[in-house]
Amino acid sequence: MSKEREMAVALFKDEDLKNIAGVVIGEDYVQVTCGCTSRKYGDAIGKLRIFDSGDLEIRCLCLRDCQRGQSSF
Repeated sequence: MSKEREMAVALFKDEDLKNIAGVVIGEDYVQVTCGCTSRKYGDAIGKLRIFDSGDLEIRCLCLRDCQRGQSSF
């Protein structure tokens, strides 16, 4: 089992991830593609990364000129 897979298994069970499209398992994170709908801007796509440290990172891919495209928590 790869180091990335071991980390993902530590964060989530395989059954938690198997039905989620767009899952990417990195060296120290699990990433999922997600979306939302805004009345003002319409549909938008983003990427949510959950790091093994517990930190979250959201990358908004809503608009090309968006200056608020990344947030970390």
